[in-house]
Amino acid sequence: MSNYSILSDFCNYDPLENRKSAEYVWCKRHISQTIDQGEEHMEIYGYRPSFWQTLVTWSGYILTLGILRLVYHWYPHLGLKSTFKQCPLGVATKILIIDNFQEKYKTYFVKDIKRVSTCDISGTKSNSSGENLNHTRGKPRVSEDDSNSLAYRLEDGQYREAKTIRAFWVKKLCYIWDEKQEKFMRLVGLDKGVTNEEFHKFAGFNAKDQDLRRIIYGPNEITVPVQSTLTLLVLEALNPFYVFQVCTFAVWLADSYYYYLIAIVIMTVYGIATSIFQTRQFLGAPDKLSETKSQEFGNSNQLNLRGTVQSVEKVRVCRGDDVVEDIPSTELVPGDVLLVPAHGCTMPCDAVLLEGNCIVNESMLTGESVPVTKTALPQTNVGYDIKEDSNHTLYCGTKIIQTRFYGSENVRAVVIRTGYLTTKGQLVRSILYPPPADFKFDRDSYRFIGILALIAFVGFLYTVISKSSRGLSPFDIIIKALDIITIVVPPALPAAMTVGKLYAIGRLKKNKIYCMNSRVVNVTGSINCVCFDKTGTLTEDGLDMWGVVPVKDGVLGEAIKDARSLPERSPLLLGMVSCHSLTIIENQLSGDPLDVKMFESTGWTLEEPNVEDTAKYDLLVPTVVRPAESTSRKCSTVSELSHPLERQLEFEMGIVQQYQFSSTLQRMSVVTRILGSDQFEIYCKGSPEMIVSLSKPETVPQNLLSILKSYTEQGYRVIALGSRVLEESYLRISKMHRDELEKDLHFQGLIVLENQLKPETAGVIDTLKKAAIKVVMITGDNIQTALSVARECGIVSQGDKILDTVVVPVDKTGGVKIEFHETGIPLSIPQQVALRFSSEADLENSLQETKYHLAMTGKSWALAREYFPELIPKLATKGIVFARMSGEQKQQLVLELQNLGYYVAMCGDGANDCGALKAAHTGISLSEAESSVASPFTSTEANISCIPKVIREGRAALVTSFGVFKFMVAYSLTEFLSVIILYGIDSNLTNLQFLFIDICLVVNFASFFGKTSAYDGPLVKEPPMTSLLGFIPLMSLILFMVLTTVFQYTAYYVIQTFDWFTPFVYDSNDSLNFKSYENYAVFTVSLFQYITMAVVFSKGKPYREPFYSNLTFFTSLIIMTLVCGYITLYPANWILATLELKLPPKLDMPVVIIAMAFVNFVVCLIVESFLVEYVLHKKIRPWYRNIEKSSKKYLKLEQDLQDTAWLTAPTFSNISFPTVGNGTVKYESETKHGVANGNFDNPESITTKL
Repeated sequence: MSNYSILSDFCNYDPLENRKSAEYVWCKRHISQTIDQGEEHMEIYGYRPSFWQTLVTWSGYILTLGILRLVYHWYPHLGLKSTFKQCPLGVATKILIIDNFQEKYKTYFVKDIKRVSTCDISGTKSNSSGENLNHTRGKPRVSEDDSNSLAYRLEDGQYREAKTIRAFWVKKLCYIWDEKQEKFMRLVGLDKGVTNEEFHKFAGFNAKDQDLRRIIYGPNEITVPVQSTLTLLVLEALNPFYVFQVCTFAVWLADSYYYYLIAIVIMTVYGIATSIFQTRQFLGAPDKLSETKSQEFGNSNQLNLRGTVQSVEKVRVCRGDDVVEDIPSTELVPGDVLLVPAHGCTMPCDAVLLEGNCIVNESMLTGESVPVTKTALPQTNVGYDIKEDSNHTLYCGTKIIQTRFYGSENVRAVVIRTGYLTTKGQLVRSILYPPPADFKFDRDSYRFIGILALIAFVGFLYTVISKSSRGLSPFDIIIKALDIITIVVPPALPAAMTVGKLYAIGRLKKNKIYCMNSRVVNVTGSINCVCFDKTGTLTEDGLDMWGVVPVKDGVLGEAIKDARSLPERSPLLLGMVSCHSLTIIENQLSGDPLDVKMFESTGWTLEEPNVEDTAKYDLLVPTVVRPAESTSRKCSTVSELSHPLERQLEFEMGIVQQYQFSSTLQRMSVVTRILGSDQFEIYCKGSPEMIVSLSKPETVPQNLLSILKSYTEQGYRVIALGSRVLEESYLRISKMHRDELEKDLHFQGLIVLENQLKPETAGVIDTLKKAAIKVVMITGDNIQTALSVARECGIVSQGDKILDTVVVPVDKTGGVKIEFHETGIPLSIPQQVALRFSSEADLENSLQETKYHLAMTGKSWALAREYFPELIPKLATKGIVFARMSGEQKQQLVLELQNLGYYVAMCGDGANDCGALKAAHTGISLSEAESSVASPFTSTEANISCIPKVIREGRAALVTSFGVFKFMVAYSLTEFLSVIILYGIDSNLTNLQFLFIDICLVVNFASFFGKTSAYDGPLVKEPPMTSLLGFIPLMSLILFMVLTTVFQYTAYYVIQTFDWFTPFVYDSNDSLNFKSYENYAVFTVSLFQYITMAVVFSKGKPYREPFYSNLTFFTSLIIMTLVCGYITLYPANWILATLELKLPPKLDMPVVIIAMAFVNFVVCLIVESFLVEYVLHKKIRPWYRNIEKSSKKYLKLEQDLQDTAWLTAPTFSNISFPTVGNGTVKYESETKHGVANGNFDNPESITTKL
């Protein structure tokens, strides 16, 4: 019985027939599935229609007048569960996807499962992005016969063919039901499960095969849907906020509250129109993308983003048998063989280069405009790896500057990924589906609105009961009761909450800092940990040559400042002139700045010969290097040549094969041949520890460690170089993997470069440290260089001790242990050697005298995560320098710091930082590459001076949001209080009194509230509070409302003591006549209370400038205070008539009102400034703060780690290390190919003997 028939039996299962069998149990295990891939953690559940549930649900829609359907529009997963029932995935028609981000934030998607078959070739169907598109242009080229099948690959590399598939699309990716594995698997291109050798066998698809693949892979488009204006209008109108406003309008209309209704309608229409316009058009910096709003797309500027990612051009593809066809780039599918034009192009897909070389500008991905050289994929029988073989891969969106191959022959590349599967597609996905920006302030604001709703409900009940007892009509009772709800929950609250963030974004823009996601602005105000990349972030991008240190007689000799002083045939010099990826573009030497500096220091010249010159090498057009004309010598006899490779009359060197630099491998290499020589030679340069691991031990200088430390501790960038002669033929070499070539090297020497700090770095670090913000360096550079830079810029303070954290094998036990070595690197002692404590007591005594921090490499980090996960929180808390960290490890560290309770900002400038930038609470990119849009902030000034600016504006925005929220809540409760008091005598505020309060006071103040600039003084140590439901904010609001209640009731009763007072009598025949002395007293005293709350809740330093520095806001306060005083004391008759005020016949009560307003203002100011801010916040709050229960786990750890005993306690983990000759322990390094001898992190030895 097939799987499908088993599932069918189960779905028809009738419990009355008692057919529970193994089939039922089998199906029960397959009703859900978990998908884990990178950052994606999704749970999927299958559902099929239920007639009875659908019938009940539709009855509910009718009975609730559509309200239930509206709720299901907001929560689609609830609608799915109410009309469908759960079933096995194998027969489901709909899928519920729960995207569980970091096990904290859940997002729900409801998707249809679609059947795709070869019959769909002539119709429309969903492609890999889930959109309906016609996959073929014109007449279909595939007939519907049994020989046709859909071919595709799954995420585990498995190749599949099928007539029909079941699939669903979520977040622009396709998941296909795999019958063999009985689960949904992600559709991938040819980047999984294909060997390098197989790629070279691709000859191209015919039109039929191409159409068949396009059925499932879809057009090669990164489609950004642009919704119609009508659709956006409907979606915006169905927003819960606007639905509430519609209900509010109905109440106001019934209550004849026309003026404010018209004003709010105008504001609402303007708000919706603005939102729709911003959704469809460009908003912000001309070359930037704005934030997203909804799950599928939302607030992102659709037209701008679509224009950025969509482009269609003609491309040439091979059809086999030397047939070439021009087709639109949208018709490309994985497996097509693409001809790369010699004049260059913009890559429309991801492709693997099969022949020739390509000079590529990858600034779109990396932010670096330096051209890189892509070489042909070697014909080896190893699996293609997108990371390992990145130097043979052309990425979508990158620009091909030029290609090189034999004569006029075409350069071929195999398409491996199209559409959203490409690197650029992944980038756009990260924009469309950013990580949730959940923040305690936002969560608490929703809870507070719930509290307000509860208060409104109490007011609703009070109104109904009190007015019913006095015999009012049911209609009046309901309208007045509903009016209470519209007062307590202010409709303008959401708009007012965005004001502070918008002003902050505007100020940042003036400082050339662009915000891609306004949701993270408030989060930035809580930042207490900042992680920095080093090169290009803390230090300058460019490097200057300092000198070289060649190997002589088995040791590193004296440093040579001028590389031209090296012997002309020195292996170190030959490596410097050849081991690079430089090229000539428009007669200019172009490439990595490090390579440019290194090559220029030699005085040699680089040429890219014409085609006829290649006869000298019988190879693909090589890059040729030779000594400058003035220094080139011609040798008359072979005996004059000292180096084996010098045996030619004219010295000229061709670079015939390149292996590009990889940050993962920490090296690059080239294969060279000298004109006239019959041998090839490989030169490899990279990190010293990597070159040592690839070199023959006997060639490694004995004094390498001490010399290396002397340079790295002074902050120099040190690169090692090795070489060896290759005995193999070029044909054999071209088929060898690089790890077969990059081994058994002869260590030739060191290349030393200078890397200067950026001028702004030290000052910014000092500012952050004075604000008690944890500063961490995460770099891919050498640990000693990183420590030196950390000392120089102030990350490590003078006198602080640094412990080098090393994970090493344990002698004879086959396990690993963590060791801590103190390293002292004062700049005044450049050759200070790392110290090893003679005893545990020495370590503890030393650390008790001063602060200590940890430094470690990516290798130790990886081993610690694997074997000592319980120590990772401690290492992250005390660590401040992390060196040799890969991009993935940077992201791991950022996430670990977040788990400890830190609010983390990450600042970097390269593609290697993208993961960490995206994972951090606040990512700040110093690169304008398109890949940087995954970061919420981008600074066009490439230095870290943007960090304090962003933090200042974030703090100001957070404090503004707090103030505006408290202001709006206090306004609602104050107005609610006024209405409740007047409801006691069946009176109320008049319509124009409401309008004056709402527009002239509240909307006026709320609009200018956030315009106050961020405080320009030093950053204080304590960031603003993040919880609205904390003790301090609640006490602030409660005390304010207590005072407000006291003064309103006082005014209400005081006015009744005057001899001219006459009480209000409700007239049912004139229900809108509320003119009374009680109304006057409550209304006028409340006017000044709104002004008071605007001043009291508008906080100044240390997070914002004083409120009076905001001239617009301050002027508004002054004017409205005068206007309210005028209305209270002696208003004109037209004002009395408009506001329907009953003015007292004498000035005695108006003067009392003014006096009460002044006393109210002074008392509220004293209570907020002294009692709340000083007594409660600074004096009492520290008493009840419990570190043990705090969500900031790092506080408890910092306290515990003051006891240094944990550093000296034995920490072991038993693992097995394979041994090789002479008992030397060999274990895998960070890289996939290199094998390190021992632990180079340990400065005492390179190899460890058993």
